[in-house]
Amino acid sequence: MIVYPAIDLLDGACVRLYQGDYDAVTRFSDDPLKVAGAFAAQGAQAIHVVDLEGARSGAPTHAELVLSIASESGLPVQVGGGIRTLEQASAYLEGGVYRVLIGTAAISDPAWLADAVRQYGVDRVAVALDVRDGEVVTEGWLSRSGRTADAVTASLSTLRIETLLYTDTRRDGTLTSVDAEGSRRLVEAGFRVIAAGGVSSTADIRALRQAGAAGAVVGSALYRGRMTLPEALEAAC
Repeated sequence: MIVYPAIDLLDGACVRLYQGDYDAVTRFSDDPLKVAGAFAAQGAQAIHVVDLEGARSGAPTHAELVLSIASESGLPVQVGGGIRTLEQASAYLEGGVYRVLIGTAAISDPAWLADAVRQYGVDRVAVALDVRDGEVVTEGWLSRSGRTADAVTASLSTLRIETLLYTDTRRDGTLTSVDAEGSRRLVEAGFRVIAAGGVSSTADIRALRQAGAAGAVVGSALYRGRMTLPEALEAAC
């Protein structure tokens, strides 16, 4: 299982939100490139980047910084946040990012999502399944889609989507615990699951590994010293 240390970008800084609330921001570093370099030096296999402002505004706003993180860290980078056209996805994928994560557009425009999968392949285009109380949320988690997670995943299977970034938004940034059982259900439905939201201990990582998850995104737990990246990597083995 791959551990993805998280870098969430807002106003050019590395931050964390509490349950996706843009009014509950903790700023950890003004130098995301330095943070990425530190993760690489500690043995990271890949990095998870979110353009928070892009997710809220509907278009990438930190694209240049994201591409710099990919090139300077030397690690595979997956990125989400505001990617809602094929052109935006292509700019990332052809600019050095390994994988794009599509959230809002997976709900609003599945046709272009299917085009992206056909053009770039199932490993480089994944869907960000952001769930709050059983309902999928969009627009930087600010809008309710009116669709259940089960309904969305049923439709995704017809689009050849294989990888899901599953986030229980109620847990994100809370340092409580991850929804390992929800990840297990998605794995059993046939998806390759990268879990996020509430990963706060090595026990959470082991629970996800036992649930069959392919990856775990770790953010606040690293920044607040709940565990080190080497400890997280060891738990994933």
